[in-house]
Amino acid sequence: MVIVLELENICGFAGRHKFEFREGLNEVVAPNAAGKTSLIKALLAMYAPNAVPVEELLNLDADEGFIKLEIDGSVYIRRFRREKGKVVEVESQPIARDPKLRYIVLDAQLGEIVRRIVLETRTDLTDYLTDVFELDELRKKRIDLQSKVEQLKTKIDYLRKQVVELRVYEGERRRLEEERRKSLEELEKLKAVSIERVHEIQIRINMLNRRLGEIDARLKDLRERLIPATQDKLKTLQLEIDRLKKIVNEFYDRYPEPDAYIENLKSLLDQINKQIWDWHRELADHREKQNAMQILIEDAMRTGVCPLCKRPVENLEVFQSAIHEVGSAISNYEAKIKSAQQEWARLWDEYNKIIKEYNEVKEIKSIKLPKYELEYTNLTKALKSYENEIKVLENEKERIVKEIESLRQRFSKEEQEAAERRARLEMEIGRIEQQIKDLEEYMVRLSEAGRELAETEQRLKLLQEELNKVEKELYSTLIGLKDEFARIANEVVRELGFGWIKAVRLASDAEGKKFEVKIIRVLPSGREVEQPLTTLSTSERSAVALIAVLTGYRLRLLDEYKGLVPIIADEALLAFDPQRYEKILEELKKHAKYIIVTRLEEPGRTPTLRVINR
Repeated sequence: MVIVLELENICGFAGRHKFEFREGLNEVVAPNAAGKTSLIKALLAMYAPNAVPVEELLNLDADEGFIKLEIDGSVYIRRFRREKGKVVEVESQPIARDPKLRYIVLDAQLGEIVRRIVLETRTDLTDYLTDVFELDELRKKRIDLQSKVEQLKTKIDYLRKQVVELRVYEGERRRLEEERRKSLEELEKLKAVSIERVHEIQIRINMLNRRLGEIDARLKDLRERLIPATQDKLKTLQLEIDRLKKIVNEFYDRYPEPDAYIENLKSLLDQINKQIWDWHRELADHREKQNAMQILIEDAMRTGVCPLCKRPVENLEVFQSAIHEVGSAISNYEAKIKSAQQEWARLWDEYNKIIKEYNEVKEIKSIKLPKYELEYTNLTKALKSYENEIKVLENEKERIVKEIESLRQRFSKEEQEAAERRARLEMEIGRIEQQIKDLEEYMVRLSEAGRELAETEQRLKLLQEELNKVEKELYSTLIGLKDEFARIANEVVRELGFGWIKAVRLASDAEGKKFEVKIIRVLPSGREVEQPLTTLSTSERSAVALIAVLTGYRLRLLDEYKGLVPIIADEALLAFDPQRYEKILEELKKHAKYIIVTRLEEPGRTPTLRVINR
């Protein structure tokens, strides 16, 4: 079988290019900047789409391009287009969407594990172990909980800002209280020189003036702040409620029973995936049968004798009819596989889309809508209360003004001047007291943010506990499996002859949440020491990376894709010495039918990129 890779305007390749990779070893030979990295990216993009961003795939000078890959008679394609300065994928049919296939590349730049160990000198292999031992469900649950934890942390940050705002208003209240204290002191001095005979009248006027100040401050606050702010908030809330209801209604119009629909999609995806792999196996059987029959026909045509029964061949049409039937069956399988893959990709996109929408709808129904509708009801009541309060205060103000005028008519000119001074102070005090009251009212609402902050922090604590529980289960499982990983890794070390390595082991941190690879080295003196990666040379770190990846392969990381997925390696990573190079190639061939090795060549010997099948 052959993998045919066709590229148009992909990475460093301008125009259309075609490459063939046959079973066994394929060497990609080229000088620097001739396309080796571009070729690896293109292949990786068809097996692990998320491993290479689409922005890196389309050639910078092109507006359109594609990657097409044909294997075992099936065709897969990804098309890209530049729209408004951004690269978008307009057709998406990769071979697979499994994130663990990013480990098929053994390259210091693009290989996940190799880059981590060789270039970044990071020894943490936790996520790699999770893929190797197929702990996807626990990892997905952990990621979901981590997302919810981050959302709550964002909400807590917002609420804490409101609590800080509460402290600002607290400072303003203290300032007003100090201003009120000074006004009250001045008023007391005026009262001390008050004329005795009008004392009772003055007390009444003072009380009324203070009330007038309170009324004016309250009316101003109602008209200029509370009512406009409440009306704006109601308008904003109504728009948001209408928008959320529309989202919910449109969702249930499309999916009246979403849970059943999602389960049906999952079941269909599983069925289609199983059917595709069954057809692939049957297709391979038919191809072998076709090849065998072709050999028989050629022998019969050359010798005139049937290779099976050793009798003279009288009618070749029987053989040709049989091979034609097999060829028709092969074409039928290829068409069915292609159609099923297209249907699987469509259903997968639909599944992801409905899951995302359904989670949003559930959050809207259970949290957002009830919260906003309650807030809208409370604000409507508050607005009506404010309007009624204005009417009451206006009537009260009119009555007070008339009463004060009536009382002042009983004063002499000197008494009236003193009364006016006191009146101004009383009104100022009333204004200040009303401002304090309004501030305290607003501070009460902000204190609700404090209560909500406490509730949210409690929810965060519970989610964090659940996340810790899931992580503990994940990591305790890994702890139980790390010895198996180390055992296989040490088999690789012995078989490939890395004599400077005594043993490879995995060590977890104090919390059991991070698993690092450790190397026990044999020194020239014969003494054994545990050596950190940072002290190893680049070639030694390359050996450690290779051991880690080969261990994953031996633990059946790629088994379900054998026959479809190539292993792509850089010669520099493998070429420790000629004898070990051959051993590594033989090891890689156990886990993949196609081995692609990139090799740097001098421009004088190989001016352009070429593929050599060996």
